[in-house]
Amino acid sequence: MTTALHALIAVADSVQRDKIASTLQKSAFVVTAVEDGQQLLDSLDAIRPTLFILDVDLPRISGLKVCKTLRQTNSYRDTPIIVLTEATETHSIDEAYRLGATDFVSKPIRWPFFIHRVRYTQQTSTARQELRKSEAQNKAFIQAIPDLLLVVDRSTGGVQRVGGSGDLASEWLFGQRYPANVSQLPDEIAVSWKKQIASVLKNGVTRRGEFVRPEQTDSRHYETRMVPFAADRVLIVIRDISEQKQATAKVYRLAFFDTLTGLPNRQAFLTQLAAGIEDAEQNKTMLSILYLDLDNFKRINESLGHSFGDELLKTVSERIDQCIRADDYLARYGRTASHLNLARLGGDEFTILLKDVKNADEAAMVAQRICEAVSLPISQDGHEFVITPSIGIANYPDDGEDIDTLVKNADTAMYHAKRIGKNSYQLFSGTMSVRSLEHLDLEHSLRRAIGGDELALHFQPKLNLGSGHITGVEALLRWTHPERGSISPEKFIPLAEETGLIADLSDWVLHSACRQLKTWESGPLAKMPIAINLSGKLFAHSDMYRVLKSAIAEYAIDPSLIDLELTENELMRDADGAIVTLQKLKDAGFSLYVDDFGTGYSSLSYLKKFPIDALKIDRSFVMDLEKSEDNQSICAAIIALAHSLHLKVIAEGVELEEQSRLLRLLQCDEIQGYHFCRPADAATIESFISDERHNVGVVPLRIRHQV
Repeated sequence: MTTALHALIAVADSVQRDKIASTLQKSAFVVTAVEDGQQLLDSLDAIRPTLFILDVDLPRISGLKVCKTLRQTNSYRDTPIIVLTEATETHSIDEAYRLGATDFVSKPIRWPFFIHRVRYTQQTSTARQELRKSEAQNKAFIQAIPDLLLVVDRSTGGVQRVGGSGDLASEWLFGQRYPANVSQLPDEIAVSWKKQIASVLKNGVTRRGEFVRPEQTDSRHYETRMVPFAADRVLIVIRDISEQKQATAKVYRLAFFDTLTGLPNRQAFLTQLAAGIEDAEQNKTMLSILYLDLDNFKRINESLGHSFGDELLKTVSERIDQCIRADDYLARYGRTASHLNLARLGGDEFTILLKDVKNADEAAMVAQRICEAVSLPISQDGHEFVITPSIGIANYPDDGEDIDTLVKNADTAMYHAKRIGKNSYQLFSGTMSVRSLEHLDLEHSLRRAIGGDELALHFQPKLNLGSGHITGVEALLRWTHPERGSISPEKFIPLAEETGLIADLSDWVLHSACRQLKTWESGPLAKMPIAINLSGKLFAHSDMYRVLKSAIAEYAIDPSLIDLELTENELMRDADGAIVTLQKLKDAGFSLYVDDFGTGYSSLSYLKKFPIDALKIDRSFVMDLEKSEDNQSICAAIIALAHSLHLKVIAEGVELEEQSRLLRLLQCDEIQGYHFCRPADAATIESFISDERHNVGVVPLRIRHQV
């Protein structure tokens, strides 16, 4: 009979609490969810949970205090406890472990991997409980009916069996006198037994040991206890501990090895690294860490599913392992496989630990071999594709003398490899730290740009595929630095969000868009809506609604001429809160679009609740639409979903006529992209749209112009 898995979770945030509960229920857990620590403790009288999930920050009684209380309660001394904490709050993690937590999950939670973490924690706990149960059963059994009891008599030298079941060692020990009969044991065991028996007879102390008896099918493990017995005798208790050894090995595998790939996990890697640093320090040798991350692996998971991604990770791990253990490498440097350690840190991140490295070139050679091996084409489940790695290298002692510094610098070098083009490796360099200074300089320049004349709005039209009419434009922010020239929004928008400048930047965009609408009010572009991208941080700000209302009032703009675009991920960070805010904006007259749709994890239940007007298909699904059946299926599904919810659909990133034709066949409402019109300044767009309006009816058949 299978024991029900009952999870008791205490999380203050209702959205996160509901998400955790839903995820656990899908994995056959019975879930009881509460919002504070006191409620959790009060619930213990009614239920008997097999798993606790506690947020560190709980009302009334904190998660850490609840953890301590549970561990002081006999009934829950061994029940697995997972704590939720911010990734940066390492002190909370350390304190949670000190108080008895089994594991932790950092926030924001990576949902695709959350349930795996829970399962592994539950499995580890179950294995430990099985181990303790086995030990208790074995102990009771030995006390009642020992496996085998032998007595060695000093005076006669005889070996007598005095109790127990089976004939575990009869063919070894019976028939001759001690010590001759002990020689019937395998050599290594015989030598050890003779020494132990002699010590017990001479000193009158208990001696314990273990031995392995080779069998035809497997090896059996036994524990021996030699105890002074009466005046001149030794009592030998022989106990079969094979199951205990197996359970211990299982717990060890769960604790130190990745269950998917069989590789050492993060904990094992850090243990290996600590030992490696100690050896390198004593021997004055060099040690290298290779930190590997797969490029665009998230897209594979999202497109083909996590089961497909898991199989891919197995393939990649095998390639890396074969690569670093290649015979020619080992022969060239006289290494053995023990000098090379591969681990999976989690997700698509791997580390390779190289000990006794002669120089940085040797580590770089290994990294190059890995890049070449991993990037070979992979055929899996009818798909053929290429996946590439980015690798960062940090060396001890030049790049750090402790674990944290080495790992951080290897990680920094890996991200540098991604930034310069991926599918490559980078050795850590102190100059990489210079980026911090460049970061500060760019921040200063952005502050100056907001108050000066370096920023400008460009506009990209949206085309209705049915009528051929241009239905609106999207405002796109551009920054021309007086010395660096054009700076990509992908670089300065994240900087603005990180530094808090996003509010000022968004205010600049909003007022510029309102001024442009006012300018177009009396011309041919009257009533032409402008779409504005709202930053997630600005959307969550309490003053955002007031700022928007103030701007349209200042310029006397009809709010229906402003389309507000928010990404799917931004809305799902606080879905319930987003519903309230979106409704206020909707009631105020704004049109609401979900941008980059298909790249997040929104549920249909929330999508139905959002008071939105349109979905914008992310450009990653439009890319290669003419060649990819998968992308065509995804676009068709999104369009069908949107239309079933009475929402308009806009496809971004349309660059080819064939893409436009396919989207029209799929009944997509509107398109936006370089094939129709590139972003341009207001004057150019005015001319473009005026020209198109003189050719209505021709545009749907063939896109005629590109700015």
